[in-house]
Amino acid sequence: MSSLLETLISEYSNEYNTDMSVVPYKLPKIYHGGKDFDLSQRWYVYYSYLNPITGKMQRQNPIYMNVNRDYNTVADRMKRLKLISKNLTELLKNGYSPYSDSEVKEKYTIKEAIEWAYELKAATLSDTSIPDYRSKKNQFVKYLEKHGLDVYRSDEFSKKYVQNYMNEIILKNSGKTHNNHKVVLSSFFEILKKNDLISENFIKDIDNQVSKPEKNKSYSKAQLNELFNEVSKDERLFLFVQFISYNILRPIEVARLKFEDLKIHDNPPFLQVKTKNKPLKTKLIPSIMLNSLQNLKFGNPRDLVFKTNDKGIETNEMNRRDYFSGEFKKIKDKLGLGEEYTLYSFRHTFITKLFRELRKERTELETYDLLMRITGHSTLKALKAYLRDIDAELAEDYSEFLE
Repeated sequence: MSSLLETLISEYSNEYNTDMSVVPYKLPKIYHGGKDFDLSQRWYVYYSYLNPITGKMQRQNPIYMNVNRDYNTVADRMKRLKLISKNLTELLKNGYSPYSDSEVKEKYTIKEAIEWAYELKAATLSDTSIPDYRSKKNQFVKYLEKHGLDVYRSDEFSKKYVQNYMNEIILKNSGKTHNNHKVVLSSFFEILKKNDLISENFIKDIDNQVSKPEKNKSYSKAQLNELFNEVSKDERLFLFVQFISYNILRPIEVARLKFEDLKIHDNPPFLQVKTKNKPLKTKLIPSIMLNSLQNLKFGNPRDLVFKTNDKGIETNEMNRRDYFSGEFKKIKDKLGLGEEYTLYSFRHTFITKLFRELRKERTELETYDLLMRITGHSTLKALKAYLRDIDAELAEDYSEFLE
């Protein structure tokens, strides 16, 4: 890629007020396939610059920027080329020369930098996280391209452009979605900072938004009884739900379980599974869950407990989780439960139940200490935030203050 493409970094301007009789270049123009706007031809932006050796205006290399590949209508190509032409005009106005030292200095556009940072980050992510990071990366890149920001140089990319993007996210989505995008983009920008492609990770300074969960809503006692009655008709799905409910596992963690992970004959019985925060987490199997495992037919220790096809262990863990989510959806739809109720809702429901029952006999600190060991939260702060999000703790009856 030519260095010119890597240095189209300036903001757009509505007017151009330079005296053209004293500048060493001719304003950029657009070739659009002739008078018929022929889409089969290669469209491009072109300009001329004064050759410092010959003293004559010299036509420079045309700028394509993948316009012919990515845009298939006259309107879209013209819109894109006009953005490039404006960028180049402002760049020339600010002193860019194709013959200067900057031509050979290696630079990255912000789009190239983000793509590169994603590749590095993806190498450290789990299989379950990669699709989410890739999706958010693609959404950001699409936004950059839509607004003509993808050609900006990474070291000249301004915080205001990211802030505008995050503002758009919050207007169209929820606070949680905004915060999730911030986490992903911040991880990319941190990589760029550590590799000296940007001076600072200014995404860290963007405020988090108040987040109120809309999905995974906890079940009422009546809903829970009705669900258990229906789910118990499917032996495999019921066991899957019991692992979520009684062992407080996430659905993806249940999908990872192998027979060798279930140490039901140890004292005390326990299981080991890869969790959100640890490569391998050891968790007690409570007696209520142990009773459900007594009739489980154990297979090869390396086999999955929950296979979704004959290949079993070769299937993707996300596919296995989604399979059981789909089976559960049939039941909740039958019972008229909305999309805010999911398999994950069982985890929220039973953590709430545990918290409220423990608080009846234990101090707040004792409750938190025991609950952290059950839920697997790595810090007290994280546990408290989680409990607030699911409204686990209710206020004491305050009627006497209203009389």
